[in-house]
Amino acid sequence: MQITSSKIPFNYKTIKITQSRLNKGLLAIPVSLIDYFPKQKGKIYIATGINNKVSIKAFTPYTSSSRECRIGGMRDFYEKFNLKDGDEIVVQVLDINKYRILTEKQFEDMVKGAEKEFDESESETVARSKLEAISKIVNITPKETLWSEYSRLTKMEAKERIQKTIKPREVKESAPPSIRKLLTEIYDGKCQITGFGFLMKNGKPYFEVHHIRPELGNHIKNILVVSPNVHAQFTYALIEESFDNDGWLRRVKFNDKIFMVNHIIDKIPKEFEKEVHFET
Repeated sequence: MQITSSKIPFNYKTIKITQSRLNKGLLAIPVSLIDYFPKQKGKIYIATGINNKVSIKAFTPYTSSSRECRIGGMRDFYEKFNLKDGDEIVVQVLDINKYRILTEKQFEDMVKGAEKEFDESESETVARSKLEAISKIVNITPKETLWSEYSRLTKMEAKERIQKTIKPREVKESAPPSIRKLLTEIYDGKCQITGFGFLMKNGKPYFEVHHIRPELGNHIKNILVVSPNVHAQFTYALIEESFDNDGWLRRVKFNDKIFMVNHIIDKIPKEFEKEVHFET
C-alpha cells in the first residue's frame, strides 16, 4: 500500500489495476483490503454510480484454491471507461456484501461537480441537499462532510473586493447560503467570541456574520459567527485584533476585555490522504 496526498478534501482508497486482470475482466482485491470482503465464495452486489442500481458479481475469497480475492464480471465496466494498466479504481463499502466501484476520474469529477453546485447554492435548503449529495458520493457521515468542505474553503485564495464607503451598520452583513449553512451546522449558532447563542421562535439558532476585513469578502477565514451584542462591539468599540501566521483571528480585545476566538479548524483535519492498494 502507498499513501499519497488526496486532491480532494476527503480520504479514500483505490486499487491500481493491472493489464492481466483487465484482460480477464477481473478485479483482484489486494490482501491489504480483504478484511472488507466476505470470507466465503458467493455473490456480491456492485454499484458503479451513486444511484441505487446494483449488479450481481461472482466473488472469490482469498481462502480459495487460487489464493486470490477477486470480483468477476468486470469487463463491461473496464470497457465502458476505457481503463488501462495502472489506472486506479475507487472502492467503497456500502453495506454487507454491497460495494461501490468507480474510476478515480469518475469519483473526482463527481465530487468536484457536487462541490461546485454546493458553492453556488441559492438557499440554505439547497446547500443542505448538496452537502447530502457530497456525503453520498464520498460515503462518509454528514458531519465529516461539513468538516471537509470547511477545510476546502479555508484553502481558497482570498481576493480583495472593491469597497463602497458606507456608514457603520448601514447594511447588514451577509454570507452566501453555502457558507451560512456550514457555519450554522458547525457552530450551532453559538458566538465564536463568547460562546453565547439562542434559538428563535421557529427553533432555529440566531446569529450574525461578521466580516473581519470587509475588503476580503466571504473567504471562510474572514467570517465569524457572532451574537448581535458582539457584532455591535466589532462595529463601535475600540478593538485590537491578533492574527496567527495562517491568517486566522485568534484574539480580540474590546476596550479592555480580551477574548479568544473559537475556530473549528483547530479540531478538524487539514490534509487528506489517498490509500493506493496494488493488485498482486
